Amino acid sequence: MGFRMDTCSAALSKDRFSLVTSRKGPLSLQVVGKDGLRKALHSLYDPEKEAVALVDGCSCEGRDLIVVLGLGLGYHVAELARRFPEAELVVVEASGEIYEMARECGNTDAFSDRTVFLVGLSPAEALREITRLQLRSGMRPVSIFRLPAALLVFGDDYESIETALEKAREARLWDRLKYPRFGKAELGVLLIDFDYFLTREAKRALESSGHQVSTVRIKKGENGEAIVSRLIERILETRPDFLLTINHLGFDEDGVLTSFLESIEMPVASWYVDSPNLIVKEFEANVSPYTSLFLWDKGYVKDMKAMGFEAVTYLPLATDERVFRPTQRGRGIGVVSACDAGFVGHSMVGPVMKRMSRVASALHPVAEELSEQTLRFRASFQELLAKMADGVRTHIETLDAATRIDLEAAVLWKRTQRYRLQCVEKLADFNTRIHGDDGWKELLGDHRSLRPSLAYYDELPLFYNQCTINFNATSYQMGAAVNQRVFDVPACGAFLLTDHQEALDEVFDIGKEVIVFEDPEEIPDLVRFYLDNPQARKVIAASGRKRVLREHTYRHRLQQIVEKMRSRYG
Repeated sequence: MGFRMDTCSAALSKDRFSLVTSRKGPLSLQVVGKDGLRKALHSLYDPEKEAVALVDGCSCEGRDLIVVLGLGLGYHVAELARRFPEAELVVVEASGEIYEMARECGNTDAFSDRTVFLVGLSPAEALREITRLQLRSGMRPVSIFRLPAALLVFGDDYESIETALEKAREARLWDRLKYPRFGKAELGVLLIDFDYFLTREAKRALESSGHQVSTVRIKKGENGEAIVSRLIERILETRPDFLLTINHLGFDEDGVLTSFLESIEMPVASWYVDSPNLIVKEFEANVSPYTSLFLWDKGYVKDMKAMGFEAVTYLPLATDERVFRPTQRGRGIGVVSACDAGFVGHSMVGPVMKRMSRVASALHPVAEELSEQTLRFRASFQELLAKMADGVRTHIETLDAATRIDLEAAVLWKRTQRYRLQCVEKLADFNTRIHGDDGWKELLGDHRSLRPSLAYYDELPLFYNQCTINFNATSYQMGAAVNQRVFDVPACGAFLLTDHQEALDEVFDIGKEVIVFEDPEEIPDLVRFYLDNPQARKVIAASGRKRVLREHTYRHRLQQIVEKMRSRYG
């Protein structure tokens, strides 16, 4: 049971209320109204039988949010809870004294755990709470149950609430949100915009295929109720066929948004471009048959299906060919410098420190040990953990969800940091440019090859075109997958040297469209060979670009999402 009471509400005189024994034995409650007359809120003959008759005559549905106007001693509330075990009950009671009497009589013991009390609130406050509770329940339809005698005595306290709820029912908001979908070839998509990577690309790709895209901006820190309220406005305005988000952005841990969208049968596509185990794995309230996951790494498919998601699809990253395209070498040389080998990437120093700061110091040696596992072994956190002593493994498995996620992320980021440093050091003998964060200075010192981060949409494509060889070292959170650079560099018609990932064989012809190394020790010889063989570089780069344009643009990927969503929910 939930409860909210206005402790500042004006106290009512105790002598206004009196408990009387009914003819059948259960207590009834008499109240002196504003007209000075004493009125009974329940039958003076048999309150329990009266409650059964009142519930018999109501029009409530079994899964509604039932707003009960007037508590009295609660006989009708107990009957509603018994009759409708799956309903949410919100009991509005104007008087704190009446609520206390109901508690003293013991009647509240029979109430459902799904019962919330709003006691002593103003009508406006009560309406706000009812709206909030409706959002949290997934926009269940509202039914109104009235205790007739309470409305006679406290009519002024309930009239505006009843009127507002009736207007909302007449507006049929529920029905307006559950409209037919997927009826046209060109779909409407509502995109959650968190000012995050991929939202711009997704919007452009969908629109280029003729689909209508609207966005709803979400701010960091907003709660589920605020987001649902804004979504309702956009859904009514644009009537989308499905909602699209990246990495479940905008969704809350408690599942408020998921519950709402499921209640209106709104399909959701969530495209993960980071580890879902670090985002949604511990928050099962976000599992829904109306949510389809698209994962950039097939290694997480099993985990997400085991969690309960029914529709999980492997969907690699891609590129925006209008941003990443060939430019003349030497153009913009004042912004980024030409070089033999170029690497763009994060040092991971900051992310490691941030995650480690959230982990108890006693676990720091464990994190270091896990991150020092052989860098050639791209293992999941669970696989690394299996190599630890039983006591350590058991301790980690009993950590709360948030701490475990922080520890897992710290280990992944630290392994990535060690691996990238190992690879970059193999480029020391060449004219190399490293663009990234200041953490590289901590790892490499004041190295002459270090440069600032590049603007993704403007400077990065230019840099790829300036590099004779573009170098890539994949993050360890991507067990089998390939990252963004694997598509962006070839899209520029530029040459790529990357580590070998399992998924690379599925998206490129290795040796003809991209060149790979299996071990960091191979890097110097490969760089030297392709610096000395410009024609081989040119053929490989041109072949890679053709493959990207044919199969690996965001237009290709978003169309796959559209087809999957139409097939499942259409």
